[in-house]
Amino acid sequence: MFYLLAVDTPEDQAFVAELYSDYEQMMFKIAFKILKDAYDSEDSVHEAFLNIIRKDGLDNVKKLRPSEIKGYLIITVKNAALKLYYSRKGHSGENIEDLRFLQGGVSAESKLLDEYESEKVMTALKKLSEKDYELLYQSAVMDYSISDIAERLSIAENAVRQRFFRARQRLKKILIEEELVNDRQ
Repeated sequence: MFYLLAVDTPEDQAFVAELYSDYEQMMFKIAFKILKDAYDSEDSVHEAFLNIIRKDGLDNVKKLRPSEIKGYLIITVKNAALKLYYSRKGHSGENIEDLRFLQGGVSAESKLLDEYESEKVMTALKKLSEKDYELLYQSAVMDYSISDIAERLSIAENAVRQRFFRARQRLKKILIEEELVNDRQ
């Protein structure tokens, strides 16, 4: 974290260190989806933090709510990765699919955030019991209706609804706990 040298006060250094520990992995994943290279992705993350310190000023970032900080960091690292992408690859010979994704504007940020959130949900799903996981899988992935699931399990539809409700509650609890753990780190 060499960019801590560019920060004047110990409070600002602590703030930057906290941002880095909380969001570095998320930012790396976003940069890696664009650059497909670990070293370039690390460079983009560091460039994003330097931009925050140099251009934006930490005072403006400190005023943001945690959810706004996350969105701001996503956009900042995406821009740093795109800048590196264009400088290393040049504009000629680009894959048209890459351009559609990279120049997608708000939808590109939404897609990256959705993919990051999906990873968190998949991690949480793996922590559920096998019965809860199977029930949610049949509903969300296999697109089975309540009556289909009841028939497959040979139980009443109301029992499936109750199990489904409880499984979603347990998943929600895991996601909230994960978010609290990440916020503390």
